[in-house]
Amino acid sequence: MNSAFTDSNVIVKYFAGDVTAKDVLVPVINYEVEGYINNIVYSEVIYIVIKLLTRKKAYELKKNLETVKSTIKMIGKHIEFMQTYFKELEINDEVKQIAIEVMKEYGLLPNDALIAATCKYHGIDTIMTFDEDFRNVPWLKVIP
Repeated sequence: MNSAFTDSNVIVKYFAGDVTAKDVLVPVINYEVEGYINNIVYSEVIYIVIKLLTRKKAYELKKNLETVKSTIKMIGKHIEFMQTYFKELEINDEVKQIAIEVMKEYGLLPNDALIAATCKYHGIDTIMTFDEDFRNVPWLKVIP
């Protein structure tokens, strides 16, 4: 079975009803492609969805814990979606070291470097993302 890492922007756009994101994720949802994420993507998706639903900035959310609590309860289906269709890959010390090299070589910011490093470490050569920065990473094939 083919495998692909999925960036947070694809999942968030899928939740928002974006047609291209839906087309990209169809093979994962149909179990034709094994979908992977790491804890960076898991965290980013939840955080972005909370911000989109509440329309609040991070500093506002930190001051309003009840809003965070109620929003987390509302997005249970989104969390379940990620847990159902994506296997979460570990970020260990070796992945972190690869990420530092990725930042030095390709100029990716830390979260994207950790994603690219996760792919390299776990032997995944395809990434589903709308982030053009990943096109500079030679071991990754970017979809779409």
